Amino acid sequence: MAEKVLLHVAYPLWRKNSLVTLARAKQLQAEGHDVTVTYCANTGGTCAVNYMGNPLTCLVCQTSTRRVAKQLNLPAIPLKANSQDCEPISFAERKSLVEGVLSGLISTFRLFAPEIRRARSMRFIARRYYRTSLSLLAAMKQVVREQQPDRVEVFNGRHACSKFCLLAAERFKLPFNTLEVTPQQQPIVFKGHTAHDRFGIQRRILNLVPDFELAARFFERQQSPRHNKFAKRHATSFTPPEAAGYRKKITFFLSSQDEFASLGKAWKSPFVDAEVVAEASRRWPNYFFCVRFHPNQADVGSDIISPFREVAERENVQVFYPTDTANTYQLIDWSDVVVTFGSTVTVEACWRGKPAIMLGPSFYDQLEIADTPASPEEFYGLLGQELQPKDRTNAARVAKYFLRDDDPLEFLECTGGKIRPRGFRRPLQTLAYFARYAEVVSCQVVKALVRTTTKFTSPAPLSVSSSESAEPDQQRAA
Repeated sequence: MAEKVLLHVAYPLWRKNSLVTLARAKQLQAEGHDVTVTYCANTGGTCAVNYMGNPLTCLVCQTSTRRVAKQLNLPAIPLKANSQDCEPISFAERKSLVEGVLSGLISTFRLFAPEIRRARSMRFIARRYYRTSLSLLAAMKQVVREQQPDRVEVFNGRHACSKFCLLAAERFKLPFNTLEVTPQQQPIVFKGHTAHDRFGIQRRILNLVPDFELAARFFERQQSPRHNKFAKRHATSFTPPEAAGYRKKITFFLSSQDEFASLGKAWKSPFVDAEVVAEASRRWPNYFFCVRFHPNQADVGSDIISPFREVAERENVQVFYPTDTANTYQLIDWSDVVVTFGSTVTVEACWRGKPAIMLGPSFYDQLEIADTPASPEEFYGLLGQELQPKDRTNAARVAKYFLRDDDPLEFLECTGGKIRPRGFRRPLQTLAYFARYAEVVSCQVVKALVRTTTKFTSPAPLSVSSSESAEPDQQRAA
């Protein structure tokens, strides 16, 4: 049955995101649906592709979106709130937008919320981002009320500048879909949930038919630098530490804390990594513990090393910091038990026949590939048990999810890890490239300045102010 679909073109400066969005819109139209696209019409605002609020970047985004929509014969509505007809923004919606703002800032600048709140430049960017997103939410509500669509769709939906679409859909009790790109550079459509909804993702994984031959190839390739960028940092000559005289060998594999922090409060964990390692090593002095930082943590701006300095001095603990020589796969094989904080290492340990314990929320915590204690005390108790490896079936399903689960789009050609438009072209590509390059450089400069700042101002909460209005004249860039 034909439906009326409202599809927002978020992140127009980012090539893959915009191509998937536009190809999805055109495909829905070709299938007989009534499709209308929306786009941001703010100038000098702040979003995930324009933290600096460059008005020229806004111009490139808006012009390219209008042109490609015309090229595809898609009706396009600019999102600009009418102050005469603005619906009030609820406190819950404002709070959700603040979470979306922090999500974007944490991902881009790799700083945790406390550092973002302390740094003057980050507070300025955050508040302008919040005002821009408020304006977009107000405008989207107007459009939804006028257009009365059957469904809303948007790419990702995590950052405030795309999350507002989901809030508008929720306000009018409309179903929504979110779009994403898989690790194999293929489009994928999540129906009724986002790419960071771990329950929705795991329901999708569990519906897949496992392919053990495919899984064997996947996990073998994970060890190859050619197929896994992080494997390039795994030392082939690495030798795990000597642990003679110890009853068990336990390895903690840390995850990038900023990545989980950016996913919001639903991903908050009762397990604080350094505290858990310290207490486990104290309670079990006859166990030898290794701690393996993820190589990706080397670029985290906040201080993640200091909490481990004291525990690293203990005789039964060895810490491998992000830039230290180590090999994840040799450590997995060396360990009697693998402990993770939600990373894919959990899946790999299960596949390799190792007992695993997973601490905190994860995309794999409902798959029964590891023990999942609910509290630190339960975890310490598990360490005293003789744990057995879990069944590998769901690990095989995860491999299939990474390799083969996608939703092909007729108007995209996805081969060799590249996404190319089919039947349309992206206008202003050169200008978009330079605009994005300028944004990346500017963000790197801001990141460097914040990281080298030794004296912060007093923490100022990035809170939802009741005096903030959804009216456009009160949301323009500072």
